[in-house]
Amino acid sequence: MIRTPCLRKIFAGAAVSAAGLLLNPAGPLAATAFTSVAAGDMSADDAILWTRTIDTASGRPVAAALTAQLAAEPEFREILFSYKGATDPARAGTIKIDATGLSSHTRYFYRFVSEAGEISPTGRFTTAPRDDEKVAVRFAFSGDAHGAWRPYPLVQRFGELNLDYFVFLGDTMYETASTGSPAAVDPFADPVQALADYRRKYLENILPVKPGGFPGLQALFAAQGNYTLLDNHELGNAQFMSGGALPGEPPGKGVDTANPANDVNGSCDFINRTRGFTALLQAYLDFQPVRERRVSAPGDCRSDGTWQLYFAQRWGANIIFINIDDRSYRDIQMALPGGGGDSGPRADNPRRTMLGKTQLAWLERVLDNAQKQGVTWKIVAISSPIDHVGPFGPIFPWDGPKTWIGGYRAERTRLLKYIVDNRIDHVVFLTTDDHLNRVLGLSYLAEPGNEKTRTPVPGAFTIVAGPIGAVAPDRFTRHDYAAVKAVADKLAADERAADIEPVGLRANFPGLKQVFREGDPEADAARQPVDFFSPDTFNYVVLEISPDGKSLAVDTWGIDSYTENSRPEPDQVAPPRRILGFRIQVD
Repeated sequence: MIRTPCLRKIFAGAAVSAAGLLLNPAGPLAATAFTSVAAGDMSADDAILWTRTIDTASGRPVAAALTAQLAAEPEFREILFSYKGATDPARAGTIKIDATGLSSHTRYFYRFVSEAGEISPTGRFTTAPRDDEKVAVRFAFSGDAHGAWRPYPLVQRFGELNLDYFVFLGDTMYETASTGSPAAVDPFADPVQALADYRRKYLENILPVKPGGFPGLQALFAAQGNYTLLDNHELGNAQFMSGGALPGEPPGKGVDTANPANDVNGSCDFINRTRGFTALLQAYLDFQPVRERRVSAPGDCRSDGTWQLYFAQRWGANIIFINIDDRSYRDIQMALPGGGGDSGPRADNPRRTMLGKTQLAWLERVLDNAQKQGVTWKIVAISSPIDHVGPFGPIFPWDGPKTWIGGYRAERTRLLKYIVDNRIDHVVFLTTDDHLNRVLGLSYLAEPGNEKTRTPVPGAFTIVAGPIGAVAPDRFTRHDYAAVKAVADKLAADERAADIEPVGLRANFPGLKQVFREGDPEADAARQPVDFFSPDTFNYVVLEISPDGKSLAVDTWGIDSYTENSRPEPDQVAPPRRILGFRIQVD
């Protein structure tokens, strides 16, 4: 029996197909072809379904009436749910459908069927468990997919991971040039062309590099449901990446980031209201399977009426997933008068914000309520690193003005202090952005500049993962354990000399067990910096939480990096292997 719930259609999209998970490949298509499929923003009773259609003769986006079908198995012998809608050429031929009325903690297979009978590839997703369900949850995350490293053979086996969900943690495409793909135009100079160029960049990431080749991120998106974050490259990696900054004159030009007078925007004029920012965010909404809803914050002109990309979703009794938007509301990324980033005393300004007051207060409430409700694991996805590493990056400096510690220290301290003061335990921050894999504990200075006031955040840590494919890991031409250990040891020595806690988790971190590092048979006994560090691989991190919430397993899977624009297909690289991992056992 076909159930047809009330349709909630949201125009916009995210691209994805099933390659590698082509569970129900389409036959020859007539007038309309599907680019790919994706599902995202799953709750306990709904999910956002996405696809894109083109005219097969011209290759241009086309309006196509279609039906989204859901089934319990990939053969679609019984259609459980059916939703009707139409793709929109004005939105690059995409559609989002809110598939409502679903059962909790249930795996669904989905596809789209046109009126003429063309069938899309098949994807799958799992709805979230109810708040009282004690179930195992398995998810993964990574980010940073630069077109110069297409077609991303790292994701070749995503269909085999059996994930409940994946978190695409920002920089889902890059606006810069790569072989065969010109850079996007300046969105301030030409917002209309920038919208077209950014859509092109998103599309390229889900298409093969060569005819019949591996179709990039299609396999990733279709393998499971997804949550997606906004980061700097979706916003041009210039003035628009700081959505809460002053818009400049004319609006969108931005302001002088070296002038301390611009460090805090106390007005009600923001770059997140300009044509350039709006165009870039539109492209993101068109090509990611995210909900489209507005913030209601009448007392906060920085946030009120903006697209709400932050939310929290329970995944059963023991887990809450919290998705943060740290780009739309942040104050400027500061620079020095002579050029380069400024991470000096200006970053201690208590009025500077990364999240905006509405989102920050919301995040604190969510964490506090989760603790009071007995939720063991609070998983917080952020697009900018929150750890303290120091300016010791082997390729480019870390702790720069884009990070919490480098540009927004007072707000970082407020958040971490709130976690400590309210005894909120087992907070795990996930991020990418630094183009390598590392794990660190968290602490803050109760008094800025006074190392004697350093305060640890008990049980909290952060994992930096990735990239899926981007610059930095390719600069490491040696991938043996000794070479990586030398880099990790140098980093740790520099950190200790600067009174920074070295990379990795302390040997006595509560509940830490079963530490694994490729090439280090003594990893669990020694627990050195190298055991929590991988600078030379393209990777993703898989996390699995036990049904009782007492155990968290963390494992990095990756491949050796390859050079820019070399375009390897999956059969030209080794499959992903386990690089490092550990377990946290809760008493």
